Amino acid sequence: MSAKIPTLVADTTVQQVLQQAGIKLGHRGKVRDTYLLPDPALLFVVATDRVSIFDFVLPAVVPHKGALLTALTVFWLSEVLNDVPHHLVAYGRGIDEYLPPELRGNAELHKRALVVRKLKMVPIECIVRGYLTGSGLKSYEKNHHVCGIPLPEGLHDGSRILPAPIFTPTTKAESGHDEHVPTDEVIQRYGRWTRDRSLAYYQRLAEVAESKGLVLADTKFEFGEGGVLADEVGTPDSSRFWDTDECARDSEQKKSPPPFDKELVRSWGKQNVLLRCGQDGLVSMPYLDPDNPAHVAFVHSRTVPDAVLNETTSRYRTVVQRLTGLTLEEFQKFRLRT
Repeated sequence: MSAKIPTLVADTTVQQVLQQAGIKLGHRGKVRDTYLLPDPALLFVVATDRVSIFDFVLPAVVPHKGALLTALTVFWLSEVLNDVPHHLVAYGRGIDEYLPPELRGNAELHKRALVVRKLKMVPIECIVRGYLTGSGLKSYEKNHHVCGIPLPEGLHDGSRILPAPIFTPTTKAESGHDEHVPTDEVIQRYGRWTRDRSLAYYQRLAEVAESKGLVLADTKFEFGEGGVLADEVGTPDSSRFWDTDECARDSEQKKSPPPFDKELVRSWGKQNVLLRCGQDGLVSMPYLDPDNPAHVAFVHSRTVPDAVLNETTSRYRTVVQRLTGLTLEEFQKFRLRT
């Protein structure tokens, strides 16, 4: 099932260029569009600037977001996790050999597209948490465990999970909200490797982040069958990064620091997208149903302030530069060869 995309952000110049060249759209996700290549073993994935919160795609774009996500995924897979099985085949100027002549040399494609192996995906989001926040915190406050893993008393928002990070998988819903799944159930059904690889890869990303003055609070991995790492890796859309000093400061106040992600957009949605739902009164966005056409239409009618979108871009740019040591434009020039 394709994501419900607002008309305002449904069509892009990149999409038009690909379709004119005979490259067919195979699947449209919330942020990424996947196209079919002549080689049936490969896919062409384009990261757009669309933004989704609470499983709704908003009628707005975060400028340069797709290029920022692509840069970080390339960084992690080509420079840090380059020795593990993953789906990345080509990026940057290297994608040209898989494209028809009229699409080669297209700088916009070089910045936001990847050629990847086609995989049968394991239908689980493999989330690793090194710190307690978000939905993990909510589960802890309610049940004193996350995905069946008991945690000690006295933890708070932003607490480090000791003695080690935990594997807390969720469903990968085609529509609606993802739900926590007991860790033991996932291991029994799909194999111990789901936990072991997720924890090992998290540790490697966290060590790099730490060396750059960042905390990797949590992150999400997705795998194809056989344990092949796929999808985006270590981006602000799939991870929470915090500044190390801010994390230490705010921990004393028992709260988590501001993340380098789309939290500004989430906060705007919580405060401004309020729908009157009969006897329930005003219902805020986190509690709206992305499968309800009326709710979808209402969200798609909202206007996200430019200031919120531009500040989100700034936060994404900051984490890219902190992690890679390069601005987005420098990374594109020297790593992607755009």
